[in-house]
Amino acid sequence: METKNKYMPFILGEELVPVREAQKNITKYFEQGIVRVTKNGKSLGYLIADDTLSEMIEMIESNNPHFIAEIEADQKTKKRIPLEEVLEEYGM
Repeated sequence: METKNKYMPFILGEELVPVREAQKNITKYFEQGIVRVTKNGKSLGYLIADDTLSEMIEMIESNNPHFIAEIEADQKTKKRIPLEEVLEEYGM
């Protein structure tokens, strides 16, 4: 799959890594946060560490007016979910 724009903007100063290099030691690159994987000089996609992705999602959600409105509405309700139910839902 080829990207629509081969000159995609860089994000967060990510490192460019050829796909063959990433395949040799993939965990090394996940530890770096965000790494752009390339093939023949063209962008294939990104390796994004869990922590980095969580931070990105949190940042996006916190700037979304609909998300903020949902949080505010939830805070006004008396409905609470017991910790046991949350842990069960996530298999913990």
